Amino acid sequence: MKIALVIGHNKRSKGAYSQIVGSEYDYWKRVAEKIKTVVPELVDIYEREPNEYYTREMYKVLEELNSKDYKLCIELHFNAAENKMANGCECLVYYTNDKAKKLATNFMARLQNVFGSKIRGRNGIIEIQDSKVRGGYGICKSKDTYILVEPFFGTNNDESLKYSVESDVVNLFVNFIKEI
Repeated sequence: MKIALVIGHNKRSKGAYSQIVGSEYDYWKRVAEKIKTVVPELVDIYEREPNEYYTREMYKVLEELNSKDYKLCIELHFNAAENKMANGCECLVYYTNDKAKKLATNFMARLQNVFGSKIRGRNGIIEIQDSKVRGGYGICKSKDTYILVEPFFGTNNDESLKYSVESDVVNLFVNFIKEI
């Protein structure tokens, strides 16, 4: 069974910006395409087509996602903060989905082991109950297990530098995908 990678943001709204890796959209588009070249049989990539509103963009993505069966859907983002020293990883999941929590915990442990990432908060898990909350649309509207990942802060140059070696990021994702 395949994994769906949903690229955070799009050409119109590129998301957070890092002086090291560029915009969320550009960074994750490159990384997702590289993952797909390594394991094409295991990955489908989804991208939000620019529209007037975020919910219209995500509605179309979820319509297509929900027409198929995925082992996991991963929405790809990175964080930003005014405090340039903010750091660490976190994952957003549906509050009652224990499978998503377990997979997110596994994913963040890998980030910690490979990149030395700090897990934010108590356990790095942000539980989402409402589709109108930041990042909640895909999490709440997907019929499959869905995780929104925020592996690092693009505004933290030291942290971004670790994630600028895209082959390392690709390898982390490929290993995660193969092992789950």
